[in-house]
Amino acid sequence: MAKNIMLTVREPDYMEEFHCIGSLCTDTCCKGWDIVIDEATCARYEKTKDKEFKAELAQAIVHREEEQADGTTEAVACIRMGKGQRCLFLRNDGLCRIQRQTEEKNLSETCRTYPRVIYSWNESYAERALCVSCPEAARLILGRNRPLRFVTRELPEAELEGLRITDEGERLRPECLPLRRFLVRILQDRQLSLADRLVMANDFFWRAGGLTGRHAQKQLQMMMEDYAQRLQAAGKRRILMSACAGRRRLPQFLPLLQLRLQNPELRADFRGMLERALQHWQLLAGFSETGAARYEEDEEFYLTFFLPEYSGLLENYLVNAVFKNLFMTEERPDYYTEWFRLVLQFSMVRFLLIAQLAELQQMPERSQVIELIQKTTRAVGHDRLYLDQAAAQLAAGQSAETALREFCRTVFCTEKKSRTCR
Repeated sequence: MAKNIMLTVREPDYMEEFHCIGSLCTDTCCKGWDIVIDEATCARYEKTKDKEFKAELAQAIVHREEEQADGTTEAVACIRMGKGQRCLFLRNDGLCRIQRQTEEKNLSETCRTYPRVIYSWNESYAERALCVSCPEAARLILGRNRPLRFVTRELPEAELEGLRITDEGERLRPECLPLRRFLVRILQDRQLSLADRLVMANDFFWRAGGLTGRHAQKQLQMMMEDYAQRLQAAGKRRILMSACAGRRRLPQFLPLLQLRLQNPELRADFRGMLERALQHWQLLAGFSETGAARYEEDEEFYLTFFLPEYSGLLENYLVNAVFKNLFMTEERPDYYTEWFRLVLQFSMVRFLLIAQLAELQQMPERSQVIELIQKTTRAVGHDRLYLDQAAAQLAAGQSAETALREFCRTVFCTEKKSRTCR
């Protein structure tokens, strides 16, 4: 592309505030997970004329076959982790030796962009956001009291050259952007409780996301008008949904927690959080009525006291996840995959928040909530293999769309009795 081509870029209003804090970071992105080296960076490293640097790279980069959810393997290149699961190029001052000794363009695509996520669509439109798995990004996104807002600007295409992670030629479905924006509208409607917004957002997604054919855009517009009227009416009546019993959700959710614990490389701090929660509710070995009853009591405390205090924080977390992850492309028929992943990750966050409340026996500080969400996002949201395995486990023996839709419905309990608050 010519260097003077401009892209329309839409992004949350926090983007300009973000700066990596380097050695001050409490959970550096340079340790504790695989750091993938993209093919272009590997090719560039092969061509370097710095013999000392090339020798270091040869020692630090490992090529291996990685299992995919469908049972196939894919060749990937990663940084070999050293003591304490640290990148071999991570200096004691918390900075990267590659960047310090050469220049930033020598970093891999992952290292240059993280925690920024940059998608480019349909040759003229791009979106940028931050990952909550980064502590500083989590502070910016979840530490504010006001809702996330989005801005649109024009940027030179060259500014994003080499940083975009969209597959070449991949195009958004025409109805994708209005669908996502309406989901954000539902999630940010503070006339309703967060629980009610989640019920409506989930119902809207499964109805609207499945639209196909030549009239899909027109049908979506009609559907958005219908749901807009529902929002207005619900806000006037203040419809409050009764809580879904925890023991209904747990039998479906527990196997996914057990699956997460099966990974031998799971970070110790996250593994500890999960195991303590399961032990507290006597669920480590599987579902039990006694444990489910205790969980239900603790969940009621979460709904009654935690949500009114921190619903704005969770709202921003969910809105950011929708904007950052939820795309429906013309090339992929499984439109529901990213929504399921968003719901699964939120389920894990909620499960651990309820456990934290039970452990503390009091309301946590905002910083504690932010840290828990950040660690959960890092341990769950960035593990594509686990997310794919979880989807496959739920879908065993039936249609994936049917199974994942039922999981999301159960999580948000759409079959509830409602009451009107006068």
